Amino acid sequence: MLDDQSLADRLVTYADALVAVVFVGSSGIAVALTNPESRCSLVNTAGPVSMGNLIFAGIISVLLITLRRWELDLRTGTSPSKKAIGYSRRLHVARLVVIWFSAIATAFFLLASTGGSACAVSIR
Repeated sequence: MLDDQSLADRLVTYADALVAVVFVGSSGIAVALTNPESRCSLVNTAGPVSMGNLIFAGIISVLLITLRRWELDLRTGTSPSKKAIGYSRRLHVARLVVIWFSAIATAFFLLASTGGSACAVSIR
């Protein structure tokens, strides 16, 4: 059985893992733009892929905020230092920044990519 502090620490680890999932996913989409075999399909569906990535970032942000609230609730009754509270808050904001920077940068990369004639969709 976990005590409150251990569970709160575990929630922080889960939050970090969620940030890593978003960052790796966004990086994967950006790297796929450099692969000639997948580039055209990404460029031709840039709008839906960008929207999906941004919606995913929103869902993960809600989960991150929920985990943060649960963590703070579990830590109620303890007396952390002002410095620890400040750093904890900054880390939470940094997680959200990484999520949204990754998602917005990926959307920008997708929408800024030009397909050229090699990626033209032909309807026969």
